[in-house]
Amino acid sequence: MERGLRTLEHSSRCISDRPFVLRTNQCHPRRLDRRSIRIQAVSVLKDVPTWQQLSACAGASALEGYVLRRKEVPRSAPTPTLPTTADAETDKPVLLYRDTNAWCPYCERVTFALAEKDVPYDSVLIDLRDKPAWYKDIVPTELTPAARINGELVYESMDILQRLEREFTEFPLLPSDASLREEAETVMGASEALGGAGFRFVAGGSLATRPDDEKPGPASDSQLAEMQAAFEEQLAEFEQQLSKHEGPFILGEFGLVDIVYAPALERLAANLPVMRGFKLRDHPDYPHTAAWFHALDQRPAYQKVKSDDVTHNQVFKRIFGVPLAAAPASSPGQVAARKEAAAKIAANRTAVVNDLLKNSGIVRGRTNQYGNTLRAVNGYPMEPSPAAVAAVEYALRRLCSWLLHGTPGPRHPDLEAAALGSAALVFFAGRASSPRDLSAAACTELRDGCWQLLKDMY
Repeated sequence: MERGLRTLEHSSRCISDRPFVLRTNQCHPRRLDRRSIRIQAVSVLKDVPTWQQLSACAGASALEGYVLRRKEVPRSAPTPTLPTTADAETDKPVLLYRDTNAWCPYCERVTFALAEKDVPYDSVLIDLRDKPAWYKDIVPTELTPAARINGELVYESMDILQRLEREFTEFPLLPSDASLREEAETVMGASEALGGAGFRFVAGGSLATRPDDEKPGPASDSQLAEMQAAFEEQLAEFEQQLSKHEGPFILGEFGLVDIVYAPALERLAANLPVMRGFKLRDHPDYPHTAAWFHALDQRPAYQKVKSDDVTHNQVFKRIFGVPLAAAPASSPGQVAARKEAAAKIAANRTAVVNDLLKNSGIVRGRTNQYGNTLRAVNGYPMEPSPAAVAAVEYALRRLCSWLLHGTPGPRHPDLEAAALGSAALVFFAGRASSPRDLSAAACTELRDGCWQLLKDMY
């Protein structure tokens, strides 16, 4: 890598309009038979489909609901968004204020309910690390989510869910039977106990100060055992609740109670196997819980709002510093998910390429020990060399080809371009996030594609 990225001049020469020639060292007789080898780079590169061809193959339907945000961060969103300003207005009945990355479990509750009730809404994205002053002025808690429902501001996820239930009655999520409704309210009130016990066990003391400690810190084996026991006690109560009614859901039939529990248990099901070796989704001691997870995954609305396991583990590690083991990739074959991933990469390719160049370490100044991949022309600000841009774009086109056809097309003939493409794919595999960028299934397929292509770069 160090010798492969020496200078801008060499990089630009290797990816130019002239055919690339694989030269041999005449001092080595064993290589004499390779002197006549010529690799026509331009013709080879054309064998990978163009962006227009890839977009057409993926189909416009794969972009349904997807929004490009040209001058805002993030550059795309899974649902319609408005500018992050105090005067943002919508003609839809709900204006939702949610976190920028769609990581917040309480925001997921609300988006899940909106999808199930088929309520039209727009979103304003709030950066949780730098909340606008106007948002803190209008929301006393300064937390997300908040929502304007038919013009009236409501905050706290449970209050928003209850208001949505009262205002939009076409698809009710609470039972009409009085006794079942009372049971629903009781069970929803216990949701924080299960989630809290689970996250304390996952974090092992990093999430919050333990009761007997002055400072948060790594838990001992005995403390972890106590945390696991406390979580399993809560989980056993959840399992018992699921066994009370016919049907896989908490009250038998799907409803608001399931929406309240889903985001926390979704995250625990992702985190626990990696952090604590505890398989929540298919644990033999909790068969009703396993059936609940399976039934939940069949809900189309849930598929729109859920995240994937790798995203959850990356977020948890980033926030709480818990050591993270590699999560297994799902198997290929999900055609719709692959088309979605390819379509969204193609539609947002300029922003994706710029992000990879800027943040992966590919772009470097002239004083960098690994060489220069920036250039300045006629006094203008430094910019990535055309060679670096072309190398990253080529790697992404191969990724899209793999997603759509199962084969990536020919490798790049230049080793330095392959090195740049490899770095971009490694970074992209960890950068992609669902549902911010694409659905959970598509995000999993995208990552699997990155890992598969990394085996085929040289």
